[in-house]
Amino acid sequence: MSRRDRELVESGAPYRRTVVVAAVLSVVAILVAVGAVAVVLFRGSDTSSQADAKACRTVTWYAVPSVSSLPAGWAIASTRFLVDVLTTTLAGPTPSGSTQGPTAFISISCYGTDAQLAFARDRDSAVGAGSTDLSVPQLGDESAAVTSTRTVSNTIFVRRGILVADITAPTTVDQAILQSVAGAVDAAMVQALSASPRPSSTGASPGAVASPAAAASVEPSAIPSLGPSPSPAPVSHVAPDLEALLPKTVEGAAMTSQSVSGTAALGTDATSQSLISSLGKLGKTAADLEIAESHDVTGALQVRLFAFRVNGVSGIDLAAAVVTSWMTNTTQTPTRSTVTIAGHKLTKVGYPQGPADYVYGNASVAFDVETTDETLVAKVLALIK
Repeated sequence: MSRRDRELVESGAPYRRTVVVAAVLSVVAILVAVGAVAVVLFRGSDTSSQADAKACRTVTWYAVPSVSSLPAGWAIASTRFLVDVLTTTLAGPTPSGSTQGPTAFISISCYGTDAQLAFARDRDSAVGAGSTDLSVPQLGDESAAVTSTRTVSNTIFVRRGILVADITAPTTVDQAILQSVAGAVDAAMVQALSASPRPSSTGASPGAVASPAAAASVEPSAIPSLGPSPSPAPVSHVAPDLEALLPKTVEGAAMTSQSVSGTAALGTDATSQSLISSLGKLGKTAADLEIAESHDVTGALQVRLFAFRVNGVSGIDLAAAVVTSWMTNTTQTPTRSTVTIAGHKLTKVGYPQGPADYVYGNASVAFDVETTDETLVAKVLALIK
């Protein structure tokens, strides 16, 4: 499971990483903030029907940008499909004399009727965290952009109907390239929101809809008028007792929690498959894994918390498996080190941009503190039950 979600974090909003942080969220565009990872794991607390929830999820999943619409030399490196969040990592061409090309991180979330509010909070939270506004051409129903000297990255925010996208890349990536990527994302959101079915890449009948993964390689067709907006998917609480282990408040900020099963969080990407393989060696499957997450919905507090549990597996062993899975992420080249904070020996997983993850395990649960501010780690550790 890719670190995004998660997404990058520099947006200052809830980190956009996929679950399992970086596996569960590359979290977080510079968490999701990247994470994400996520990636937000879930959006909204609406109690609308399951049909509407599925519709919101489906719209999000079909918003994968077309490969042919990306800038020359850019390709999709990984994509995660979570409840109502889509996270995608893009890889650019490798410059001459270099061993690695640039990357960009995309997080698209379905907020239903709260989309305008979510868009505003994305931009305002980023500015509140020290980013400054950038001027970019108008995209979507509304758009904005910021640059952050703290994370050395630029982010473009785009709202199209009920969808909100964050597109983040290092400042070394030309702004024209980032704008081109944002345009591709906007076009994908328009088509996803279309009342017409997406063209199939499998040769099926015109009425059939391609899977999200297959749709990523399909050239967008003419864009018809937008259909009705589905309601946001409800928050998931498959493991409320695991959520209860995470603090309700941190530094005076209220934390919103949710939880999901491993079958919902893990996919076919390298990090997910690594974790699934590790679970198999322990006699477990993805279905045995439970993941809880909490964050400050206002985005003011730069921290996101995760708890992982598999009955019959020690938290120490599970923490090691989670960290090992993240190290398979060759796109973001994470680094691993051991640190001691507030008497706890933790594994720190750092990335070239965005937040770091501080992981440790006890007898039954593995915990991860994802943050750009290491001083918050000790405070969080004192609050975890």
